[in-house]
Amino acid sequence: MSQTTSKIQKRDLTKGPIFGHVIRIALPMVIGIGSIISFSLADSYFIGQLGATELAAIGYTYPVTTIFFNLIFGMAIAMSAVVSRKIGAGLADDVRKVVTIGLLMVTIFSCFLAFVGYVFLDPIFDLIGAGDDVMPYIHDYMPIWFISGIFISIPIVANSAIRGMGDAFWPAVVMVTVAVVNVILDPILIFGLWGAPAMGMKGAAIASLIADMVATCTALFIIIYREKLLAPLCMVCSTSWKFVAKLLLVIAVPVSLSSVIAPIVSYGYTMILADVGNEAVAGFGVAMRFEAFALIPIMAVAGGMAPLIGQNYGAGLNSRVNEALSKALRFGIFYGVGSVVILFFIAEHVSPLFSEDDAIRSFVSSYLIYVPLSFVGVNIFAITTSSMNAMGRAKTALGLNIIKSFFVALPLAYGLTLFYGENGFIGSIIATNIIAAMLAFYYLKSLYCKDASNALQ
Repeated sequence: MSQTTSKIQKRDLTKGPIFGHVIRIALPMVIGIGSIISFSLADSYFIGQLGATELAAIGYTYPVTTIFFNLIFGMAIAMSAVVSRKIGAGLADDVRKVVTIGLLMVTIFSCFLAFVGYVFLDPIFDLIGAGDDVMPYIHDYMPIWFISGIFISIPIVANSAIRGMGDAFWPAVVMVTVAVVNVILDPILIFGLWGAPAMGMKGAAIASLIADMVATCTALFIIIYREKLLAPLCMVCSTSWKFVAKLLLVIAVPVSLSSVIAPIVSYGYTMILADVGNEAVAGFGVAMRFEAFALIPIMAVAGGMAPLIGQNYGAGLNSRVNEALSKALRFGIFYGVGSVVILFFIAEHVSPLFSEDDAIRSFVSSYLIYVPLSFVGVNIFAITTSSMNAMGRAKTALGLNIIKSFFVALPLAYGLTLFYGENGFIGSIIATNIIAAMLAFYYLKSLYCKDASNALQ
Protein backbone atom coordinates (compact mmCIF):
# COMPACT_ATOMS: atom_id res chain seq x y z
CA MET A 1 0.00 0.00 0.00
CA SER A 2 1.40 3.42 -1.02
CA GLN A 3 1.89 6.21 1.46
CA THR A 4 -0.69 8.29 -0.40
CA THR A 5 -3.32 5.54 -0.13
CA SER A 6 -2.59 5.13 3.57
CA LYS A 7 -3.05 8.84 4.22
CA ILE A 8 -6.34 8.84 2.32
CA GLN A 9 -7.75 5.94 4.32
CA LYS A 10 -6.92 7.69 7.57
CA ARG A 11 -9.01 10.68 6.43
CA ASP A 12 -12.09 8.73 5.36
CA LEU A 13 -15.14 11.02 5.80
CA THR A 14 -17.68 8.35 4.82
CA LYS A 15 -17.59 6.88 8.33
CA GLY A 16 -17.94 8.31 11.81
CA PRO A 17 -20.09 11.16 13.15
CA ILE A 18 -20.91 13.94 10.69
CA PHE A 19 -20.63 16.67 13.31
CA GLY A 20 -17.16 15.47 14.33
CA HIS A 21 -15.94 15.65 10.74
CA VAL A 22 -17.41 19.13 10.28
CA ILE A 23 -15.65 20.42 13.41
CA ARG A 24 -12.34 18.75 12.50
CA ILE A 25 -12.35 20.34 9.04
CA ALA A 26 -13.98 23.68 9.86
CA LEU A 27 -11.86 24.71 12.85
CA PRO A 28 -8.53 24.78 10.97
CA MET A 29 -10.34 26.50 8.11
CA VAL A 30 -11.53 29.24 10.50
CA ILE A 31 -7.88 29.88 11.35
CA GLY A 32 -6.76 29.75 7.72
CA ILE A 33 -9.55 31.93 6.32
CA GLY A 34 -9.17 34.33 9.23
CA SER A 35 -5.51 34.67 8.42
CA ILE A 36 -6.18 35.49 4.76
CA ILE A 37 -8.85 38.04 5.60
CA SER A 38 -6.60 39.59 8.23
CA PHE A 39 -4.11 39.92 5.35
CA SER A 40 -6.64 42.13 3.54
CA LEU A 41 -7.64 44.01 6.69
CA ALA A 42 -3.99 44.71 7.48
CA ASP A 43 -3.52 46.26 4.04
CA SER A 44 -6.62 48.43 4.56
CA TYR A 45 -5.51 49.46 8.04
CA PHE A 46 -1.94 50.44 7.18
CA ILE A 47 -2.86 52.07 3.85
CA GLY A 48 -5.64 53.95 5.63
CA GLN A 49 -2.96 55.64 7.73
CA LEU A 50 -1.54 57.14 4.52
CA GLY A 51 -4.77 59.03 3.80
CA ALA A 52 -8.34 58.82 2.50
CA THR A 53 -7.24 58.96 -1.15
CA GLU A 54 -4.94 55.96 -0.75
CA LEU A 55 -7.70 54.05 1.04
CA ALA A 56 -10.10 54.90 -1.78
CA ALA A 57 -7.53 53.57 -4.27
CA ILE A 58 -7.57 50.23 -2.46
CA GLY A 59 -11.35 50.32 -2.59
CA TYR A 60 -11.20 50.62 -6.38
CA THR A 61 -8.83 47.63 -6.62
CA TYR A 62 -11.19 45.37 -4.68
CA PRO A 63 -13.43 44.32 -7.63
CA VAL A 64 -10.40 43.55 -9.84
CA THR A 65 -8.50 41.51 -7.26
CA THR A 66 -11.68 39.69 -6.30
CA ILE A 67 -12.40 38.73 -9.92
CA PHE A 68 -8.86 37.34 -10.20
CA PHE A 69 -9.20 35.29 -7.01
CA ASN A 70 -12.68 34.02 -7.82
CA LEU A 71 -11.58 32.75 -11.22
CA ILE A 72 -8.83 30.84 -9.42
CA PHE A 73 -11.28 29.61 -6.77
CA GLY A 74 -13.23 27.92 -9.55
CA MET A 75 -10.27 25.62 -10.12
CA ALA A 76 -9.76 25.24 -6.36
CA ILE A 77 -13.37 24.17 -5.79
CA ALA A 78 -13.16 21.77 -8.72
CA MET A 79 -9.96 20.30 -7.28
CA SER A 80 -11.56 19.70 -3.88
CA ALA A 81 -14.72 18.23 -5.40
CA VAL A 82 -12.90 15.86 -7.78
CA VAL A 83 -10.33 14.72 -5.22
CA SER A 84 -12.98 14.07 -2.55
CA ARG A 85 -15.26 12.16 -4.91
CA LYS A 86 -12.38 10.06 -6.25
CA ILE A 87 -11.47 9.16 -2.68
CA GLY A 88 -15.09 8.38 -1.81
CA ALA A 89 -15.31 6.10 -4.84
CA GLY A 90 -12.08 4.33 -3.82
CA LEU A 91 -10.08 5.61 -6.80
CA ALA A 92 -7.04 6.86 -4.90
CA ASP A 93 -4.63 6.30 -7.80
CA ASP A 94 -6.29 9.07 -9.81
CA VAL A 95 -5.72 11.65 -7.08
CA ARG A 96 -2.03 12.22 -7.86
CA LYS A 97 -2.76 12.78 -11.56
CA VAL A 98 -5.52 15.27 -10.74
CA VAL A 99 -3.36 17.21 -8.28
CA THR A 100 -0.26 17.35 -10.49
CA ILE A 101 -1.94 18.43 -13.70
CA GLY A 102 -4.40 20.66 -11.84
CA LEU A 103 -1.54 22.67 -10.34
CA LEU A 104 0.06 23.09 -13.75
CA MET A 105 -3.27 24.22 -15.22
CA VAL A 106 -3.83 26.88 -12.54
CA THR A 107 -0.26 28.18 -12.96
CA ILE A 108 -0.78 28.68 -16.69
CA PHE A 109 -4.20 30.23 -16.15
CA SER A 110 -3.03 32.66 -13.45
CA CYS A 111 -0.15 33.84 -15.67
CA PHE A 112 -2.67 34.56 -18.42
CA LEU A 113 -4.94 36.51 -16.05
CA ALA A 114 -2.01 38.54 -14.70
CA PHE A 115 -0.88 39.42 -18.25
CA VAL A 116 -4.37 40.52 -19.29
CA GLY A 117 -4.81 42.56 -16.11
CA TYR A 118 -1.49 44.34 -16.59
CA VAL A 119 -2.05 45.15 -20.26
CA PHE A 120 -5.59 46.48 -19.73
CA LEU A 121 -5.01 48.09 -16.32
CA ASP A 122 -5.99 51.65 -17.33
CA PRO A 123 -9.16 50.75 -19.28
CA ILE A 124 -10.33 48.49 -16.44
CA PHE A 125 -10.04 51.19 -13.78
CA ASP A 126 -11.42 53.88 -16.09
CA LEU A 127 -14.50 51.70 -16.49
CA ILE A 128 -14.85 51.28 -12.71
CA GLY A 129 -14.80 55.06 -12.32
CA ALA A 130 -11.39 55.61 -10.69
CA GLY A 131 -10.43 59.27 -11.02
CA ASP A 132 -7.11 60.97 -11.70
CA ASP A 133 -6.56 61.46 -7.96
CA VAL A 134 -6.39 57.71 -7.23
CA MET A 135 -4.83 56.36 -10.46
CA PRO A 136 -1.19 57.07 -9.46
CA TYR A 137 -1.69 54.93 -6.34
CA ILE A 138 -3.36 52.18 -8.37
CA HIS A 139 -0.35 52.20 -10.73
CA ASP A 140 1.94 51.77 -7.74
CA TYR A 141 -0.04 48.83 -6.40
CA MET A 142 -1.60 46.72 -9.15
CA PRO A 143 1.35 45.76 -11.46
CA ILE A 144 3.15 44.20 -8.49
CA TRP A 145 -0.08 42.68 -7.20
CA PHE A 146 -0.66 40.86 -10.50
CA ILE A 147 2.67 39.07 -10.06
CA SER A 148 1.79 38.12 -6.49
CA GLY A 149 -1.56 36.81 -7.76
CA ILE A 150 0.31 34.13 -9.72
CA PHE A 151 2.13 32.97 -6.60
CA ILE A 152 -0.96 32.84 -4.36
CA SER A 153 -2.93 30.86 -6.98
CA ILE A 154 -0.74 27.79 -6.54
CA PRO A 155 -1.21 27.38 -2.76
CA ILE A 156 -4.94 28.11 -3.08
CA VAL A 157 -5.43 25.10 -5.37
CA ALA A 158 -2.89 22.94 -3.52
CA ASN A 159 -4.72 23.59 -0.25
CA SER A 160 -8.02 22.57 -1.85
CA ALA A 161 -6.49 19.26 -2.92
CA ILE A 162 -5.33 18.57 0.64
CA ARG A 163 -8.74 19.55 2.07
CA GLY A 164 -10.41 17.25 -0.45
CA MET A 165 -8.44 14.43 1.17
CA GLY A 166 -9.99 15.39 4.51
CA ASP A 167 -7.04 17.31 6.00
CA ALA A 168 -7.69 20.98 6.85
CA PHE A 169 -4.72 21.45 9.22
CA TRP A 170 -1.88 21.93 6.73
CA PRO A 171 -3.82 24.32 4.47
CA ALA A 172 -4.41 26.43 7.57
CA VAL A 173 -0.67 26.40 8.28
CA VAL A 174 0.01 27.77 4.79
CA MET A 175 -2.56 30.56 5.14
CA VAL A 176 -1.35 31.57 8.60
CA THR A 177 2.19 31.77 7.23
CA VAL A 178 1.02 34.14 4.48
CA ALA A 179 -0.78 36.41 6.94
CA VAL A 180 2.08 36.57 9.44
CA VAL A 181 4.66 37.45 6.78
CA ASN A 182 2.38 40.11 5.30
CA VAL A 183 1.50 41.74 8.63
CA ILE A 184 5.19 41.93 9.56
CA LEU A 185 6.28 43.39 6.21
CA ASP A 186 3.38 45.81 5.64
CA PRO A 187 4.38 48.55 8.13
CA ILE A 188 8.08 48.09 7.36
CA LEU A 189 7.72 48.60 3.61
CA ILE A 190 4.79 51.06 3.67
CA PHE A 191 6.21 53.48 6.25
CA GLY A 192 9.94 52.75 5.92
CA LEU A 193 10.65 51.26 9.34
CA TRP A 194 14.03 49.83 10.45
CA GLY A 195 15.96 51.49 7.65
CA ALA A 196 13.73 50.31 4.81
CA PRO A 197 12.59 52.93 2.27
CA ALA A 198 9.03 54.26 2.72
CA MET A 199 7.25 52.98 -0.39
CA GLY A 200 3.59 53.60 0.46
CA MET A 201 1.17 51.66 -1.74
CA LYS A 202 4.04 50.02 -3.61
CA GLY A 203 5.37 48.73 -0.29
CA ALA A 204 2.03 47.08 0.48
CA ALA A 205 2.12 45.30 -2.89
CA ILE A 206 5.71 44.11 -2.37
CA ALA A 207 4.80 42.80 1.10
CA SER A 208 1.98 40.79 -0.49
CA LEU A 209 4.30 39.45 -3.19
CA ILE A 210 6.88 38.21 -0.69
CA ALA A 211 4.19 36.63 1.50
CA ASP A 212 2.63 34.86 -1.50
CA MET A 213 6.01 33.52 -2.63
CA VAL A 214 6.54 32.06 0.84
CA ALA A 215 3.07 30.48 0.64
CA THR A 216 3.86 28.86 -2.71
CA CYS A 217 7.07 27.31 -1.41
CA THR A 218 5.34 26.04 1.73
CA ALA A 219 2.37 24.53 -0.14
CA LEU A 220 4.55 22.79 -2.74
CA PHE A 221 6.76 21.35 0.00
CA ILE A 222 3.68 19.84 1.68
CA ILE A 223 2.26 18.51 -1.61
CA ILE A 224 5.54 16.96 -2.78
CA TYR A 225 7.25 15.75 0.38
CA ARG A 226 4.51 15.24 2.96
CA GLU A 227 1.49 14.20 0.89
CA LYS A 228 3.48 12.53 -1.93
CA LEU A 229 0.98 13.82 -4.47
CA LEU A 230 3.32 14.76 -7.30
CA ALA A 231 3.21 12.48 -10.35
CA PRO A 232 5.91 13.80 -12.73
CA LEU A 233 5.33 11.28 -15.52
CA CYS A 234 1.74 12.37 -16.11
CA MET A 235 2.93 15.90 -16.93
CA VAL A 236 4.02 14.78 -20.40
CA CYS A 237 1.14 12.36 -21.03
CA SER A 238 -1.55 13.83 -23.26
CA THR A 239 -4.03 11.15 -22.15
CA SER A 240 -3.61 12.23 -18.52
CA TRP A 241 -4.08 15.88 -19.44
CA LYS A 242 -7.33 15.10 -21.26
CA PHE A 243 -8.54 12.91 -18.38
CA VAL A 244 -7.84 15.54 -15.70
CA ALA A 245 -8.93 18.55 -17.77
CA LYS A 246 -12.32 16.98 -18.40
CA LEU A 247 -12.83 16.18 -14.70
CA LEU A 248 -11.78 19.62 -13.49
CA LEU A 249 -13.15 21.92 -16.18
CA VAL A 250 -16.67 20.51 -16.10
CA ILE A 251 -16.83 21.90 -12.54
CA ALA A 252 -14.29 24.73 -12.71
CA VAL A 253 -15.87 26.57 -15.65
CA PRO A 254 -19.38 26.99 -14.20
CA VAL A 255 -17.96 27.54 -10.71
CA SER A 256 -15.57 30.21 -12.02
CA LEU A 257 -18.40 31.89 -13.88
CA SER A 258 -20.52 31.69 -10.74
CA SER A 259 -17.69 32.94 -8.53
CA VAL A 260 -16.76 35.82 -10.81
CA ILE A 261 -20.32 37.10 -10.60
CA ALA A 262 -19.71 38.33 -7.03
CA PRO A 263 -16.81 40.65 -7.98
CA ILE A 264 -18.73 41.80 -11.05
CA VAL A 265 -21.50 42.81 -8.66
CA SER A 266 -18.86 44.45 -6.46
CA TYR A 267 -17.60 46.19 -9.61
CA GLY A 268 -21.14 47.41 -10.25
CA TYR A 269 -21.54 48.48 -6.63
CA THR A 270 -18.32 50.48 -6.89
CA MET A 271 -19.52 52.23 -10.05
CA ILE A 272 -22.81 53.07 -8.33
CA LEU A 273 -21.03 54.40 -5.23
CA ALA A 274 -18.49 56.31 -7.34
CA ASP A 275 -21.31 58.75 -8.15
CA VAL A 276 -21.87 59.21 -4.42
CA GLY A 277 -18.18 59.93 -3.75
CA ASN A 278 -14.75 58.49 -2.98
CA GLU A 279 -15.65 58.35 0.71
CA ALA A 280 -18.49 55.92 -0.05
CA VAL A 281 -16.17 53.75 -2.17
CA ALA A 282 -13.54 53.71 0.58
CA GLY A 283 -16.14 52.94 3.25
CA PHE A 284 -17.60 50.11 1.19
CA GLY A 285 -14.13 48.61 0.68
CA VAL A 286 -13.48 48.60 4.43
CA ALA A 287 -16.97 47.30 5.27
CA MET A 288 -16.69 44.44 2.77
CA ARG A 289 -13.40 43.31 4.28
CA PHE A 290 -14.79 43.41 7.80
CA GLU A 291 -17.96 41.62 6.69
CA ALA A 292 -15.79 38.85 5.24
CA PHE A 293 -14.00 38.61 8.58
CA ALA A 294 -17.33 38.30 10.43
CA LEU A 295 -18.45 35.51 8.08
CA ILE A 296 -15.33 33.38 8.55
CA PRO A 297 -17.15 30.58 10.43
CA ILE A 298 -19.72 30.29 7.64
CA MET A 299 -17.03 30.23 4.96
CA ALA A 300 -15.24 27.55 6.96
CA VAL A 301 -18.36 25.40 7.30
CA ALA A 302 -19.28 25.89 3.63
CA GLY A 303 -15.72 25.04 2.58
CA GLY A 304 -15.58 22.09 4.95
CA MET A 305 -18.82 20.76 3.51
CA ALA A 306 -17.16 20.25 0.11
CA PRO A 307 -14.88 17.29 1.01
CA LEU A 308 -17.45 15.87 3.42
CA ILE A 309 -20.30 15.90 0.92
CA GLY A 310 -17.97 15.02 -1.96
CA GLN A 311 -16.65 11.85 -0.35
CA ASN A 312 -20.08 10.67 0.81
CA TYR A 313 -21.74 11.57 -2.48
CA GLY A 314 -19.00 9.71 -4.35
CA ALA A 315 -19.62 6.68 -2.13
CA GLY A 316 -23.39 6.87 -2.73
CA LEU A 317 -24.19 7.65 0.92
CA ASN A 318 -27.05 10.11 0.34
CA SER A 319 -28.35 9.89 3.89
CA ARG A 320 -25.05 11.22 5.22
CA VAL A 321 -25.08 13.97 2.57
CA ASN A 322 -28.54 15.05 3.73
CA GLU A 323 -27.53 14.95 7.39
CA ALA A 324 -24.48 17.12 6.73
CA LEU A 325 -26.52 19.65 4.76
CA SER A 326 -29.21 19.84 7.42
CA LYS A 327 -26.75 20.49 10.25
CA ALA A 328 -24.82 23.07 8.22
CA LEU A 329 -27.99 25.00 7.38
CA ARG A 330 -29.05 25.07 11.02
CA PHE A 331 -25.63 26.34 12.05
CA GLY A 332 -25.85 29.06 9.41
CA ILE A 333 -29.15 30.26 10.80
CA PHE A 334 -27.99 30.33 14.43
CA TYR A 335 -24.71 32.04 13.58
CA GLY A 336 -26.47 34.66 11.48
CA VAL A 337 -28.70 35.61 14.39
CA GLY A 338 -25.78 35.77 16.83
CA SER A 339 -23.63 37.93 14.56
CA VAL A 340 -26.34 40.61 14.43
CA VAL A 341 -26.02 41.22 18.16
CA ILE A 342 -22.21 41.25 18.22
CA LEU A 343 -21.74 43.59 15.24
CA PHE A 344 -24.40 45.99 16.52
CA PHE A 345 -22.33 46.69 19.62
CA ILE A 346 -18.90 46.90 17.99
CA ALA A 347 -19.69 48.74 14.72
CA GLU A 348 -19.13 52.23 16.12
CA HIS A 349 -15.79 51.16 17.61
CA VAL A 350 -14.46 49.47 14.44
CA SER A 351 -14.83 52.27 11.87
CA PRO A 352 -12.37 54.73 13.52
CA LEU A 353 -9.61 52.12 13.23
CA PHE A 354 -9.49 52.45 9.45
CA SER A 355 -9.95 56.14 8.78
CA GLU A 356 -10.24 59.55 10.43
CA ASP A 357 -12.62 60.74 7.72
CA ASP A 358 -16.13 61.22 9.18
CA ALA A 359 -17.91 60.22 5.97
CA ILE A 360 -15.99 56.95 5.71
CA ARG A 361 -16.60 56.20 9.38
CA SER A 362 -20.33 56.85 8.99
CA PHE A 363 -20.66 54.50 6.01
CA VAL A 364 -18.73 51.68 7.69
CA SER A 365 -20.74 52.01 10.93
CA SER A 366 -24.10 52.01 9.13
CA TYR A 367 -23.14 49.03 7.00
CA LEU A 368 -21.99 46.94 9.96
CA ILE A 369 -25.07 47.79 12.01
CA TYR A 370 -27.77 47.07 9.42
CA VAL A 371 -26.43 44.58 6.83
CA PRO A 372 -25.87 41.79 9.43
CA LEU A 373 -29.65 41.68 9.82
CA SER A 374 -29.55 39.68 6.58
CA PHE A 375 -26.55 37.47 7.40
CA VAL A 376 -28.85 34.45 7.79
CA GLY A 377 -29.60 34.79 4.08
CA VAL A 378 -25.89 35.04 3.22
CA ASN A 379 -25.16 31.91 5.24
CA ILE A 380 -27.95 29.81 3.73
CA PHE A 381 -26.96 30.80 0.20
CA ALA A 382 -23.24 30.07 0.76
CA ILE A 383 -23.84 26.63 2.29
CA THR A 384 -26.35 25.69 -0.41
CA THR A 385 -24.14 26.63 -3.37
CA SER A 386 -21.07 24.98 -1.80
CA SER A 387 -23.04 21.75 -1.41
CA MET A 388 -24.24 21.94 -5.01
CA ASN A 389 -20.66 22.26 -6.27
CA ALA A 390 -19.49 19.31 -4.17
CA MET A 391 -22.25 17.13 -5.63
CA GLY A 392 -21.44 18.15 -9.21
CA ARG A 393 -24.39 20.57 -9.53
CA ALA A 394 -22.20 23.51 -10.48
CA LYS A 395 -24.57 24.66 -13.24
CA THR A 396 -27.42 24.91 -10.73
CA ALA A 397 -25.26 27.01 -8.41
CA LEU A 398 -24.36 29.22 -11.39
CA GLY A 399 -28.05 29.71 -12.17
CA LEU A 400 -28.74 30.75 -8.59
CA ASN A 401 -25.92 33.29 -8.67
CA ILE A 402 -27.05 34.76 -11.98
CA ILE A 403 -30.59 35.32 -10.69
CA LYS A 404 -29.40 36.75 -7.38
CA SER A 405 -26.82 39.08 -8.89
CA PHE A 406 -28.21 40.41 -12.16
CA PHE A 407 -31.95 40.24 -11.53
CA VAL A 408 -31.94 41.23 -7.85
CA ALA A 409 -28.71 42.78 -6.47
CA LEU A 410 -27.67 45.29 -9.13
CA PRO A 411 -31.14 46.58 -10.08
CA LEU A 412 -32.01 47.08 -6.41
CA ALA A 413 -28.70 48.79 -5.66
CA TYR A 414 -28.99 51.16 -8.60
CA GLY A 415 -32.60 52.11 -7.96
CA LEU A 416 -32.41 52.53 -4.19
CA THR A 417 -29.06 54.39 -4.29
CA LEU A 418 -30.44 56.74 -6.94
CA PHE A 419 -33.34 57.75 -4.70
CA TYR A 420 -31.97 57.28 -1.17
CA GLY A 421 -28.16 57.54 -1.47
CA GLU A 422 -25.97 55.51 0.89
CA ASN A 423 -28.92 54.35 3.00
CA GLY A 424 -30.67 53.03 -0.09
CA PHE A 425 -27.51 51.17 -1.11
CA ILE A 426 -27.26 49.45 2.28
CA GLY A 427 -30.96 48.61 2.16
CA SER A 428 -30.54 46.99 -1.26
CA ILE A 429 -27.88 44.61 0.10
CA ILE A 430 -30.15 43.57 2.97
CA ALA A 431 -33.03 42.87 0.58
CA THR A 432 -30.76 40.94 -1.81
CA ASN A 433 -29.51 38.63 0.96
CA ILE A 434 -33.04 37.83 2.10
CA ILE A 435 -34.23 37.08 -1.44
CA ALA A 436 -31.12 34.92 -2.02
CA ALA A 437 -32.04 32.72 0.97
CA MET A 438 -35.52 32.22 -0.45
CA LEU A 439 -34.03 31.22 -3.81
CA ALA A 440 -31.67 28.75 -2.12
CA PHE A 441 -34.49 27.04 -0.26
CA TYR A 442 -36.59 26.84 -3.40
CA TYR A 443 -33.83 25.28 -5.48
CA LEU A 444 -32.89 22.83 -2.75
CA LYS A 445 -36.43 21.59 -2.58
CA SER A 446 -37.05 21.45 -6.32
CA LEU A 447 -33.75 20.26 -7.79
CA TYR A 448 -32.20 17.92 -5.24
CA CYS A 449 -33.32 14.35 -4.86
CA LYS A 450 -36.35 13.70 -2.64
CA ASP A 451 -34.17 12.75 0.32
CA ALA A 452 -32.16 15.97 0.06
CA SER A 453 -35.31 18.03 0.55
CA ASN A 454 -35.57 16.47 4.01
CA ALA A 455 -32.62 18.66 5.01
CA LEU A 456 -35.07 21.53 5.14
CA GLN A 457 -37.30 19.85 7.71
